[in-house]
Amino acid sequence: MLLKKGNLYMNYSSFRRICFAPILVAGLSLPLLQAQSSSLDKARSLIQARTSTDEAKSILQQAIAADGKNGEAHFLLGEILYAFGDSKCPDEAQKAATLDDSKSDYHLLLGNCLSLQVDSAGMFKKMSLARQMKTEFERAVAEDPKNIPARAALTEFYAGAPSIVGGGTGKAVDQAKQIGALDPVEGHYAMAAIDLNDKKYAEAEQEYKAAITADPKRARSYMKLAFVYIVEKKDSEAPALFKHSVEVDANYLPGYFGVARSDLLSGQNLDEAERFFKKYLTRWPEEGDPSWANAHWRLGQVYEKQGKRDLAVAEWQAALKLTPTYKPAQDSLKAAGK
Repeated sequence: MLLKKGNLYMNYSSFRRICFAPILVAGLSLPLLQAQSSSLDKARSLIQARTSTDEAKSILQQAIAADGKNGEAHFLLGEILYAFGDSKCPDEAQKAATLDDSKSDYHLLLGNCLSLQVDSAGMFKKMSLARQMKTEFERAVAEDPKNIPARAALTEFYAGAPSIVGGGTGKAVDQAKQIGALDPVEGHYAMAAIDLNDKKYAEAEQEYKAAITADPKRARSYMKLAFVYIVEKKDSEAPALFKHSVEVDANYLPGYFGVARSDLLSGQNLDEAERFFKKYLTRWPEEGDPSWANAHWRLGQVYEKQGKRDLAVAEWQAALKLTPTYKPAQDSLKAAGK
């Protein structure tokens, strides 16, 4: 059968192939898209649980190999890399933000990943990185004004950065107030971050106490207050707060880290310290929590006190595998003749 189109005649079978080819391609692609969606769901679940790092990375790397323009896969992989301070983090975050520049979390991740490069950069590079971080954090807030982690990151940037790259205490305070309007406890955390940057420890202490008053069930507040006491050389007041944080929330792993740290420093309850450091190492850290490198190093110290030298060395080596420049572990291995 011939169909007339303008001055051309087209065989119906050809017409049908042309018209239905996109539908056929879409149909063939559907199983692939469904498989990618399923794998991303699994990766999201693993990341939310903060377990099975290698499995999550493998899933995401396969998803990216199948579709390099999958922005979410790049983002999720970047999240894992950032949690462990991996130098490849900025590359993945940049790809995610480039593929979809309307996602607040993508810009937040990119800003956070860039911050990993600051310590090792020269002066001019530091200034360049700072300006890039400011751009990303501000964009993250602009894309989603209710994104509290984005506002918190911007608050800390404004508080810590010099005015030449856009920092300023007034800007930081304004962000903290806006966070407080969204979540009073997070607002106190943000104000405390500003105080800590200015070494106003007594003021930070009051902010964390106010956070506890606002919501006594928020375990993180006790942990944050405990670490301020440690900075203020009031170590004796910290252990009770660490213990209370896990009483408030038995799943709050940083609280177990704190209890284990207290046990280690006191030289007592070393079996509990070992158990709790291991418990902490079952789920990778969230933003602001002690690093796994820190936990492995301290677990090594526990083993050293227990006379388990080989186990101690293994933990210090594990710390350096995660963070090759982690000086406490380097020093411990050097002292052990390794």
